[in-house]
Amino acid sequence: MSRYKYHLSYNFTSFNIKGSQILRPIIPVILQYNNNPPVAITMILDSGADYSLISKDVGRSLGIDVNKDANSNVQGVSGVTDALEEKVDIEFGMGHKYTFKKEITIHTTKKDGYPSIPLLGREPIFKEFDIHFRLGLEESKIKFVLDKL
Repeated sequence: MSRYKYHLSYNFTSFNIKGSQILRPIIPVILQYNNNPPVAITMILDSGADYSLISKDVGRSLGIDVNKDANSNVQGVSGVTDALEEKVDIEFGMGHKYTFKKEITIHTTKKDGYPSIPLLGREPIFKEFDIHFRLGLEESKIKFVLDKL
């Protein structure tokens, strides 16, 4: 018997960067801020990000007041940027037997288009799931898997 409650499996998204094939763990999600209409986007499952991060334009589409003063800042490989910290409902796993729904903290940058791909960080996703990046397999079996703990 498996120790996992649920199993979500996704194919990597392939990008050609400077002539090399790069595989990224991109997952379709639905975000909702307060009672505003939900927004369907894709996010990269980023094991190097402490928190989730979206750009100003994505925040605006969620109904976040992106013109108010920053109440946080985030630091990454490209430096430090001001951000707004808000609680947002996230949903993913649509089309699977299990759909994950939870309120998470998300940071909205003060820049349109940055980050270019929204980041789904470790908090709280990596506390909820055992995550496997299955890259060392034959091509048809290369996937990333989220097993609900």
